Amino acid sequence: MMIKRPLLLLALVFAFTIKLSAQNLPVKTTWEGTLTGVRLILKLENDSLTHQASGAYDSPDQGALDLKVSSLKITNDSLSAYSTVIGGGFSGAFNKDKSEINGIWKQRGQEFPFIFKRTLDKIEHLRPQTPKAPFPYEEQKLIYFNQDKSIQYGATLTLPKSDKPIPVVILITGSGQEDRDETLFGHKPFWIIADHLSRNGIAVLRVDDRGIGETTGDVMSATSADFAKDVLVGIDFLKTRKEIDVHQIGLVGHSEGGMIGPLVAVQSKDVAFIVSLAGVGVRGMDITNKQMNDAYVKIGFNQEEIGRMQELTDRMVRLGDEYPDEGEFRSAFGKSFAAWKAKQSPEFLKKAALTGGDSDKNIDAMATRFFLPWTRYFMKYDPATTVGKLKVPFLAMNGGKDVQVSAKENLAGFQRLLTQAGNKDFKIVLLPDLNHLFQTAKTGAVSEYMTIEETFSPEALKVMTDWIKLHIN
Repeated sequence: MMIKRPLLLLALVFAFTIKLSAQNLPVKTTWEGTLTGVRLILKLENDSLTHQASGAYDSPDQGALDLKVSSLKITNDSLSAYSTVIGGGFSGAFNKDKSEINGIWKQRGQEFPFIFKRTLDKIEHLRPQTPKAPFPYEEQKLIYFNQDKSIQYGATLTLPKSDKPIPVVILITGSGQEDRDETLFGHKPFWIIADHLSRNGIAVLRVDDRGIGETTGDVMSATSADFAKDVLVGIDFLKTRKEIDVHQIGLVGHSEGGMIGPLVAVQSKDVAFIVSLAGVGVRGMDITNKQMNDAYVKIGFNQEEIGRMQELTDRMVRLGDEYPDEGEFRSAFGKSFAAWKAKQSPEFLKKAALTGGDSDKNIDAMATRFFLPWTRYFMKYDPATTVGKLKVPFLAMNGGKDVQVSAKENLAGFQRLLTQAGNKDFKIVLLPDLNHLFQTAKTGAVSEYMTIEETFSPEALKVMTDWIKLHIN
């Protein structure tokens, strides 16, 4: 749930698994370059599931991290790395000692000369919380399917030792396709949560997202509503397991997962409780506006200039509702943009990267992003239609230093909606020093995620676990 500058990483919504081959490079290498003043990092490593080389881009200055490479080719003298996530990538030739790659960055019809320089080989940051065997519970690797067998789900179920049915939670990841551990920069928060809960007598199902690991299924046309269906399949699967207490199935969702949990609960009477970790307590459009405001302030826009960009966004949203056909939408937006552009000064358009020879391509990329089904669904999401109807026990937690899903607005939203719903059993928790990943942070900036050794705050683990135990006993 991050908004990027118009010029570069416009389509940060989905990620994909990749299968590729690499030659003549160590298993893990990191390359860095600068494009129009913005740092780009290419990370190459071995995929933990396929044991094949894999790649991902980072743009830390824009808060865009772990953008999966969908096609990677490495030969003796060249490298190319294309990412469907951003609609572009890099291709170039190695120098003699393979310390640089000189080539072209291509994205949505634009081309830029670009040089990647090899940095120190990727340093393994300490991740002291990552669970280590032996475990006092059973861990099962699973495959299950939806009803018509069109989607396969790869998952891990941790089962505490018990002679009676066990309460269980399903972990739901945030936006962007992630593996069952919600892995990011070597952090595996969902594994840590699963380990902690199962050591406290609670079974946990964690599942690869669509298109990741062992899970299949369409990603490009999927929305949060489709991901909610995936969770419903998980509930149905758990109900077939004799070890599980089918009356004690809870949901724990992080970020977008905290939005998906309520989407599931209004469709299923099997949900016994919900934990929202940095979830969405306000309208999707409100979150987008807040993120846009913060992003534009960071790159030097004043409030009047931000208002102009907000007007452009509002036009796209309205036209997206009016024109469900992509061709008609693009045509209508082209006319609407031209009218908007005619009212702007040349200086402002240059500052917004919306003028010059490539401006039409930039606008087309913006339209593409806003026409994606996921984006259109999220923009129209209103938690009043989900959270505002829930009577099940509900715990909403946010970090006070979260710069992606603001604690102030979203916790207030949960408080208001759950009260209006007449929910008699909910708790709102603000953890002042934690970021969006629930790490103890200095500033909360996305660029800190990688450097912080802590994966998930012990305080947050205790708050969540104590609350769940209170509601299953």
